[in-house]
Amino acid sequence: MKLSRVERLIISNQFKILEKLYPEEKEYYEVDRKAIEEGYEIHYEEIIGNVISEDELSEEAAREVLNILSMYRAITFSYKKLTEEEKLEIDKKYDVKFEGFDANDPEEIKLLMYTRYFIIDKDRFQELVYNAEYPDFNSHSPKLDTYRKMLTLFKSYNNSNLSKEQIIKLLGVY
Repeated sequence: MKLSRVERLIISNQFKILEKLYPEEKEYYEVDRKAIEEGYEIHYEEIIGNVISEDELSEEAAREVLNILSMYRAITFSYKKLTEEEKLEIDKKYDVKFEGFDANDPEEIKLLMYTRYFIIDKDRFQELVYNAEYPDFNSHSPKLDTYRKMLTLFKSYNNSNLSKEQIIKLLGVY
């Protein structure tokens, strides 16, 4: 990675600011600042990579995640409105919880990270947080294809107040 002198100056100044803002981490920022100031190109990727991801998540992919989360919101709230008998009928076959995305899949990991950002950092869709201590949203197996099939069916319902039968059909897409 190449950086111009101006870019290096800007990054160096940012590190100086961080050193002042976070004195307990001053040494960490100082080391990175020195590498930038001295022009140690071999370390640029490591320094910048810790701050800025090379991979971008497209707007389309982010919207798909939000649609999946909205679908699970509808499933969750609709499930809560069911009678105990209806819930038991669903629980015998399916888990209504949002499982997340596969952290081992190169495509799904980006969706997983965005899910964490949107739910945890932005404090949205809190009804989909089942383990408040460590909500990781790692499904441990690919889920995107299943979610896409579920979304197609969900959109055909034209309603976010789902019946027991609709919830069963959605969850049965697996």
